[in-house]
Amino acid sequence: MPGVEIGRRLSAQRALRGLAQAALARRAGLDPSYLSRIENGRIQPTVRTAARLAAALDVSLEELLAESPAARRDRPCPVNPSGRCLLDALDANPTPASAHGDTMTPRQLRLLRQVTALLQRGSPELLRSLEVLVRQLRRAETAPPHGS
Repeated sequence: MPGVEIGRRLSAQRALRGLAQAALARRAGLDPSYLSRIENGRIQPTVRTAARLAAALDVSLEELLAESPAARRDRPCPVNPSGRCLLDALDANPTPASAHGDTMTPRQLRLLRQVTALLQRGSPELLRSLEVLVRQLRRAETAPPHGS
């Protein structure tokens, strides 16, 4: 349940900072009962409300809304050539990943995850389209520059 996960993450961030619900609600300009419902997973905040809460906690919105590593492990993960899950690089220090040559930016990892989801749910037509696209991109990558 995504709402419960966001609520737990929000509650944990608040506890790390030693803030009472009322104090965080005041910082974010929210009613304390509304914050309580979010933390208990009864309602999900809008992106605007989540951004206000993230700012009040001094964390990024992505950190507050990002899926937990445990939840990501429950689903298939794109892997690198050595077989390691690429999404683990989002949670780990860059140093261990770089020792294996597995560094990727969060943007690259998100794109890989989106492509993986398309591949898993893709219809035969979608898979053919992706194959054509990948072939064209690889050709463009190896083609000599224009004007050579």
